[in-house]
Order: sequence, then C-alpha cells, then structure tokens
Amino acid sequence: MTFELPQLLLICFTYLLCLFGAAYLTERGLLPPKLVRHPLLHALSLGVYASAWTFYGAFGLAAESGLLYLGSYIGAAAAFMLAPIIMIPILRITRSYQLSSLADLFAFRFRSGQVGTLTTLALLVACLPLLSIQIQAVSDSIYLLNQQVDRAQIAAGFCTIIALFAILFGARRASLRNSHSGLVVAVAIESVIKLLALVTVALFAYFGFFEGHEGLQSWLDANPLVLQQMQKPTTHGGWQVLILAFFTSAIVMPHMFHLAFTENVSYESLYKATWVVPLFLLLMAVCVPPILWAAHASGSMTTNTEFVVLNLGYTLNRPWLTLVALIGGLSAASGLIIVAVVALASMLQNHLVLPLVRRPEQTRFYTWLLWLRRLLIILLIAACYLFFITFGESFSLQQLGSLGFAAFLQFLPGLLATLYWPGASRRGFLLGLVGGFGIWLFAITLPLHRDILHIDIPISSDEHWYLFVLLSVLLNLALMIIGSLLFPGSSSERQSAEACVLNSLQRPLGMALPAAGQANDLVTQLEPRIGIDSANREVNRARVELNLPLGNLRPIDMLRLRNQLEHNLSGLLGPVEAAAILQPRSAAPSAGFRAREVHLLEQQLEHYDARLSGLAAELDQLRRYHRVTLQRLPIGACTLNEERRVQFWNSELARYTGIDDESCIGLPLTSLPAPWNRLLDEFASGDAQHEPAVQVDIHGFPRWFSLHKASLGHASAEGMVLLVEDETEYQMISRNLAHQERLASIGRFAAGVAHEIGNPVTGIACLAQNLKLETDAPEVLETGEQIVEQTERISRIVQSLVRFAHTGRQQNSMLQERVSLHECVADAIRLVQLDSRVRQQRFTNTVASDLQIYADPQQMLQVFINLLNNASDASPDQGEIRIEASSEGNRIVLSVTDEGSGIAPEHIEHLFEPFFTTKEPGKGTGLGLPLVYNIITEHYGSIELFSPADKKQNNGTQVVITLPRYNGSSPD
Repeated sequence: MTFELPQLLLICFTYLLCLFGAAYLTERGLLPPKLVRHPLLHALSLGVYASAWTFYGAFGLAAESGLLYLGSYIGAAAAFMLAPIIMIPILRITRSYQLSSLADLFAFRFRSGQVGTLTTLALLVACLPLLSIQIQAVSDSIYLLNQQVDRAQIAAGFCTIIALFAILFGARRASLRNSHSGLVVAVAIESVIKLLALVTVALFAYFGFFEGHEGLQSWLDANPLVLQQMQKPTTHGGWQVLILAFFTSAIVMPHMFHLAFTENVSYESLYKATWVVPLFLLLMAVCVPPILWAAHASGSMTTNTEFVVLNLGYTLNRPWLTLVALIGGLSAASGLIIVAVVALASMLQNHLVLPLVRRPEQTRFYTWLLWLRRLLIILLIAACYLFFITFGESFSLQQLGSLGFAAFLQFLPGLLATLYWPGASRRGFLLGLVGGFGIWLFAITLPLHRDILHIDIPISSDEHWYLFVLLSVLLNLALMIIGSLLFPGSSSERQSAEACVLNSLQRPLGMALPAAGQANDLVTQLEPRIGIDSANREVNRARVELNLPLGNLRPIDMLRLRNQLEHNLSGLLGPVEAAAILQPRSAAPSAGFRAREVHLLEQQLEHYDARLSGLAAELDQLRRYHRVTLQRLPIGACTLNEERRVQFWNSELARYTGIDDESCIGLPLTSLPAPWNRLLDEFASGDAQHEPAVQVDIHGFPRWFSLHKASLGHASAEGMVLLVEDETEYQMISRNLAHQERLASIGRFAAGVAHEIGNPVTGIACLAQNLKLETDAPEVLETGEQIVEQTERISRIVQSLVRFAHTGRQQNSMLQERVSLHECVADAIRLVQLDSRVRQQRFTNTVASDLQIYADPQQMLQVFINLLNNASDASPDQGEIRIEASSEGNRIVLSVTDEGSGIAPEHIEHLFEPFFTTKEPGKGTGLGLPLVYNIITEHYGSIELFSPADKKQNNGTQVVITLPRYNGSSPD
C-alpha cells in the first residue's frame, strides 16, 4: 500500500489549515471567551509535552528497554502533581515581575545579564536535538509512506509552514506577557488530536487485531519472549535518573515554561493540570504496549521501531489507521516546535540581541522589536533544519531525545535554589551550570564525534550511560553550593532571592525612595533607549495601572511607578534590560528602618493573606491585629523614617488634620499642608519629648493639641513615632468654666455697685428737677435738664447691671411656658423697628411656626431684641438681617445673620465679657451679649458667634443659638 504524494500533502495541509483557522477565530474573538480562557483548555495545552519523541520514540525505547519508556510519563506526571510546591511559586514570580522565560527567571533571581545569556545559550544547545526530532519525525513518517520526495524537501516544506504559523500567532505582539490565545487554543486542539489518534490505534490493536483480552493473552502466552522483553530489569540507577530528567524537562523546556507560566491566565489552570496532565500521559502510556505487541504479531516490526504505529496500519492494509497515526504524529511535532521557537526567540532577543544591538534611529520601537523576534523565529527554524540535515540521518529519535532531556536536567539545581535557597549567588550558579554542561558536552555527546575521536560510548545501550548524567548534575550542584559559599551574592541578589522564596511579597528591588517628581522624568530616562513615543506609552500605561494622577507625584508614588514600569518592561525587554534602563537614576538602597519601605510592604500584604500559610500566616494575622490597633487608637499617631518622611498615618490623625494617609505617605513633614507642616516638623526637630496644649488655628478657629514623641531605635536618626492628642474640648470646658466664674464675680460686683450708685443718682436727679421751682434762669434750667438726662443714662446702666446680676439665678419669679420661636422673633422685630433707622433695614424671619421651646417669654424677647439691635447697628442701610432655625433631634438651632463689616478675630473671644464693646463710646454698655449669654445658659442652651459669616465676601456676623426643643414637658 502506497499513498500518493498529493494525497498526503493535502491531508497534512488541510490539518494544519484547520489549526490556522482555530487560532484565527480565537484571535478575532469569534470563539466564546469562556471557552478560550477556561482553565481546562489551558491545562490541555500543556499536553504539548507529549512531543514526537513521546509519540514515536517511546515505541523504540519500549522495544529496546522495556518498561523504561514509562520514565518520560512518570517524570512529567510527578512534576505536575507537585505543581503546588514548584510550579505555582514559579507562576507567582513570573506574573509578579513580568518574566516570560527561564532565562528571565534566572536573570531576575541572580540580577545578572550574564546568567540570562548563559541560560539562553544552554537552552538553545539543549533544544536543538529536541527540535530536530520533530522535523525528523514528520519527514521520516511522510517519507515512509511515499518515497517520491526526499526527506530534506519534506523537512523544508514543514519548517516553512511552521515558521509561518509561529510568526502569525506567536509573534503578533511586542510583549510576550500579552496572551496569545490563538496559539494556546491551537496547541490544546493538537494535544487532544494526538491523544485521540494514539488511543484509536491502541483500541484497534486491542479489539480489532487481538479481538480483546483473551486474544492478547493467548498471543502473549505463545510468545513469552515478548513479555519478558517488556519486563526485563533496567540498569541500576538508570530508571531514577531518567525520571528526574523528564521531571525537570516538564518545567524548564522553553515550550513548557512558555505555556505553563507566560500564557497562563489563572492559578486554577495549574491546579487543574495536577490531574489533567497525569491523566493525559497515563492514557498515552497505556497505549504503547498493545500497539507494540500488535506490530510484533503482524510482522510490522522493522529496524526503525519508532514508527511501528505507522507501520501497523500499513501492514494490515488499513489506510485510515495509518492516516490517523500520521495526523497524531504531525500534531505532536508541530505543537512543540511552534511554541518552542516562539519562546527561544524571546530569550535570544532579550538576552543576546538587545544588550548588543541598539534600536535604529527613526524606527518605531514596537515594530522593530516585533520584526526582530520574527527574524529570530526564522533563524531558529533554519538552525533546527540544518541540525536535522547534519545529524538527523545518523541518530534515531530516541538517541537525540536522550541528549536533550539530559541537558535540561542541568537547570534543576538553579531552579530549586531560586525557590528554596536564598543563599545561592550568581557566581555559584554560573560555576555550577558551566561545570555541569561541560561534563554533558564532553561525555554525553561523545557518540556524535566517535568517527573523529574513534571512541564508542553509546548512550542507550551502555548500561552505565546514566553515570555521566548523574555526574554532571552532582558536579553542577556541588559547584553551585561551593561557589555561593565562597562568593556570596550582592545586596540586590539577596533582595531578589527574598522575592523568589515561598511566601514572599512583590516589592521594589535595588531602589531607594526617590525624590518627588513627574512621570515625564521617567519618559526622559526611557527615551534614548526605546524612543519618545514608546516611552510615553509605557509610562502612561504604568501610571493608569496604578491610578496615579498627572503632574507632580509624591516620592512613594514615583517609587511605585518606577517599580511598575520595570515590571512592564520586563515582559517586553527582559528583566535585566528593564533594570538597566531604569538603573542610572536609582540610588543604592540605604540601610535602616526606611529601607524596608513599610508602606509598600503593607499594601502588598493587604492583598496577599490568602497565599500565606503556616507561621507566615500567623505572623500576618498578628501584624493585622497590631495595625488595626494603631489605626483605631483614640489619639493621632504617625511614624517617621530617618529622613522624617511619613511612613504611617492613622485614621484619628487623618480626622484631626483632614489629610488622608494616601496623600501624605512618603512626604517629608515640611511638605504637609499648613499649619501641620510647621507644627510637627518643629516638634520632631526639637528636644522636648512632650508639648501640652499647643494652640493651632484651623480654618479660623482655635484648637489645642498635646504632642508626644519617641524614637524607634537608640537615636532619632532611626525614625520616630509622633502622638497627637486633641485637647480642644478639655480646653473649651476649662475656659468656659473660667469665663462663667468671671461672669459670676462681675455679677456680684455689679449688684453691689448698682446698690451703692442708685441712691446718690436718685438724689441728684431730684435736686436737678427742683431747679425748675427755684429759678427761671435759662442757663440754670438747661443745666438742670442736662443733669437729669445724664442721671437717666446712669439709671439705665444701673438697671442693666441689676438685670445682669440677677440672670443665671434660678428664681421662682421666672415664669416659663411654651414659647413659639417664630412669634417671639416677630415680636422682637416689631419692637426693634420702632427705631426710625431700623425701619430702613429688611428683617427676614424664616423660623417655622411649629418650633417651640419651654422658656421665660420676656427673657427670650430680650435676647432677640439685643441680638437684632446689635445686627441692626452693624448692618448698612437697606441691609438684610436673616433669622433662621432648624430642628436637629431634640434641639433647635437658631441663627441671626447680618451683612455688616464683621468682627475682628481678636475681639470674638471677649464679646461675652461684661463691659466689652466694639461700639463707639456712649453707644453701648458692653452688657447686652453677656446678658444674652446668661439667659441662654439658664435655659440649657448654648450660643456661638462666627465672623465673617460670608467667607466669599468676607463680611457679616452670624450668632448661632442652640436650645432644647419643647416635647411636652419642661427640661430638668
């Protein structure tokens, strides 16, 4: 049976065209988003691990070494079952710091471009045999079915189609951190197809060829050597090394790392992969024995045992079975090579090309970056093709695969050190990787040079092949440990190490708190490297992600913006290049309390509690308890670093000052709004540990605060904590009590004065009136009238003194009853308007008629007459005087507002003192407002005065009276 070449090409092309269509529909958003972003679909895409080596090469390994073929399945399954302790932490790091490859991860961990470059070169060397296997598998399988075209030509056509697919769907965006959903969907479909293809062939072998269990058992009983060959013991130690190699490969291979971490959209997909991928591999593994035994029984076994899955249908004259196997192998090969070259191109770009090549002038950065990656994809596929042409004819799939998987094992010590050993250093990692790869290149690849060196060390048939692999890994591990102990890492390495270990937080690395600035400062810093347009785009993107405003930014916001910008650029240029661009203006981190950047750590911890466990979770609960305690203290509290920048600002202090914590964190005290900048800075700079009752004017009103401070270390240079206690209420009560005591003293004095003055004044008035009876002289009569007028004025003053002295005394003579405030105010207005000048002014009484109090109506009338007279005296002609009232619970708030010139601030606190007046001499006694104050106090109310009443016009005075509302009974 021979397949026609056009028929084979049409089938392969149609299949690949269907993958193109699925990827295109996904990229255009024509597939349901829930399906595209479903964790199960992403978990299926991780089936790309089952490459052509697994699909074809596993049969060769099973035929030669029996159950040893299970090593590839067991190793990968173990890696995914241990995902919560290995892969989930890696995903956290890559997502937090925008890392898109293993080279990025190691370069970030060890803060070294050399590490990234060496890792990239090592991965490239390890991947060339693996990628060559995929090309060899496709070309050999098609050539096996039709020999009209040479293998090299088939490989060239396959590489061309794969390069086109990788460019169209794997290099559509400049940053690899942007999800290529079309690529993921296509790879997931390929995983399902290759599994279905292998299962279909296995089911045919089991049920169609052997006719079920009895037929298979009968054949095995008749051919015991076949079963013995499958069950033969493996070399001691080789099994374990093989499993360890595949365990590591499932994580560090470029295509696996790219799909598991870079294209991952949620942690849930990796958790689903803990059972989806092992189940996927189990189904593929159980398919190998029945297919292999069916090939033995049907005579399909040839010298090239890798392709028995194809030969089975060919031998049994089942064309459809052969085509199913061909499509399965094509799926296995194409999926891996597409993802692998996309990931490798990114690593080569970030760690080899960009550090050496500068962006050409007058070139759009993103376009240049995109075409650079596309060119690298083409060069990588060309290199794989050349490797296949050079070595593919000399080695089997199983041999080339062993070379690659053994090489990937060299990255295991570095990976474990990244996650679990903060003490590993850059030099230790480099020594270990160079030493391990040196052994691998010298020993494992000797068969590639046996024609030159005349040394024959076969990899698969020699029972001691695993010793070379084990030796290289042990040497790698030993050199890394010794190098790390002899050459400890720098401070930036230690910070990166802390960021990578389990239960760590994302935070800025190697950056001290910068000065305040603007986002344009970072644009200027990026412009020489990526161009002005790209710099503006990246800075604005980071600013929007952090919800930061335009214009001036606080130091803490500049640090957050720079940190976010480095993360974003890491996905575009790699972590080393991103750090190098932003490093020139970064100061070295300083030691001490501030270097921890408490505020950023607190922000991260607030969103991190779900990921903490064990002691870390308990410590976080304790931290939260202490933070809530500080936030809810009944006094204001803030902490300062050694530069006197605010690190903590609790809610009570925010209430005192009107400054929220987000507005002041990171600012020096001198940058706070007035008057707090001067108050707190002078106190923090002074020697006094306590300052009681410091008066502060806030919005024109006095408030009093007591200040306390304490150092956070042995000296204030290590930071300090400030406590601010509001004593305004206490000071107001104390001053009110003192004021009332003064009024009582003056009242007693006034009563005595009135009594002593009253009698002589009455006598003088009588004598002056008798002058009319004793003389007709006009001069004398005029003088007598003047004397009478002055004595009447003295009498009015004495009567005011008497009334003032009597107010505040709870006398039985005071008659209290239900009083309507509206009517009382209306009566006062009518009495005040008897004055001809007052008639020119407008009185507006908006007091509701249902507002009532329980009071002495005559005293309340006197209160309103005094207040309206004062307002009238201060108001201009045609001015308006408004009387308003509102109900607030059980109290009534009434205000009298005029449009006068207002009262000077220094006079306000003296207005309720007897004999103090702002009127011209002879026009006021200074007893009106003290009398009002006493009457209101006697009725369980309060009175306040505000000036200016109109802040915009800066004029007017408002008197606010608060009285108990009448509720059917008199107040106690």
